[in-house]
Amino acid sequence: MKFRTPEMTPIVYNARGLKMFLHLRGTALQHCWLRVLLVGLIGVPLVLLKHFDVFDLSIGVTAHTLIGFVMSLMLVFRTNSCYERWRDGRVLLGQLVNRSRNLVLNACVLLSGDATKVEFFRRKIQSLAAAYVFAVKNNLQFLPSAANLDELLTDTDFAFLTSQADLKTMPQMCALWLEQAINQAFLEDLVSERMTFLMMEGVSSMVDAWGSLQRIRDTPTPFAYAHHIRVFNLMYCFTMPFALLTPMGYVSPAASMLIAFALFGLEDTAIEIEEPFGTDPNDLPVQQICRRIAVVTHETVQFANVLLRVEHSFTPHHADLQTAGPGSRYSRQATFLLEEEILLLTCVRFFRRRARQRGRRQEHLSTLKHFSPFVCVRANKSRMLAQRLLCACKYHHASHATRFTNEGAS
Repeated sequence: MKFRTPEMTPIVYNARGLKMFLHLRGTALQHCWLRVLLVGLIGVPLVLLKHFDVFDLSIGVTAHTLIGFVMSLMLVFRTNSCYERWRDGRVLLGQLVNRSRNLVLNACVLLSGDATKVEFFRRKIQSLAAAYVFAVKNNLQFLPSAANLDELLTDTDFAFLTSQADLKTMPQMCALWLEQAINQAFLEDLVSERMTFLMMEGVSSMVDAWGSLQRIRDTPTPFAYAHHIRVFNLMYCFTMPFALLTPMGYVSPAASMLIAFALFGLEDTAIEIEEPFGTDPNDLPVQQICRRIAVVTHETVQFANVLLRVEHSFTPHHADLQTAGPGSRYSRQATFLLEEEILLLTCVRFFRRRARQRGRRQEHLSTLKHFSPFVCVRANKSRMLAQRLLCACKYHHASHATRFTNEGAS
């Protein structure tokens, strides 16, 4: 799956390395160097005038000492509030990633029935979930509403969606279409009512994440607060050479530039991270995150469809499995080919019955190990949990050793 939209390259750095000192891209110096230089230029003529006894324009440092503490607190509060916006944006994007993956995973596990219909609805749900994520990205970045969607949807679906929705309503239309696809799968008897409700809740949580992301984008720092800090900071830094003229002497321009760089840098850093969904170097890599969602969910559906075709080629009989011992032929084949219903109706009951008969925990656990990689859960665990555990087993049986317990899966 390829995407034509160029991706923003995030800044990768080593906080312990010396190269970070010479790094310029994404730093506050790019934005404040002109003001810092202007502060130094103000201090140079003041030093010359005092050196030649023309004028002594120095002022006391008491006022700047008292005001500097207040100025520092204001800048720290501003920077912290902007970082909270940046961090909340990343947390919400992570929630969107997790919930879209869970939705596609549920579609791969819970849909059952005719193989052709199951594959169709799996791909439909996956493409619409990925399209929804990209529609949210376009909405947050004010990009054209159809960006990247033509690479995720079929030509017919793309033409229909773009003709019915614009930038503001595209995510809502994708979510509506996604819920309609889930409901259609329920009407086709491919998923139960309870599992349909579970998948609908997943779509609702994705819409909630979009609303929270919009709140961050549409609620900037109040203008009065940002304006007051900017004016106060400029006045403080531009009068700093006058305050440092007497105590610092000839080095007052350099000292004033150093203080100005610290204060201007804090303010510009806050401004840089205040809008986390843009394309600046310090903004969140939204395009990269959305691309990762699309690629991972697409590969998940492909692998699930391969498993579906393999499972339909051979399925152990219920009666044979119920009477199978740890070393029998069916117990070895069931490692790869057990289905959700067999896991719930046979494995749990079989293991619990053996445990009651023998009455010894250690022998029970040794018996379970022969049925790797399945996880035995308590009898009061729901069918949904058993199905999700089975899906995890199918995806990881080749690379993970499974632990068994008769007290439930943690």
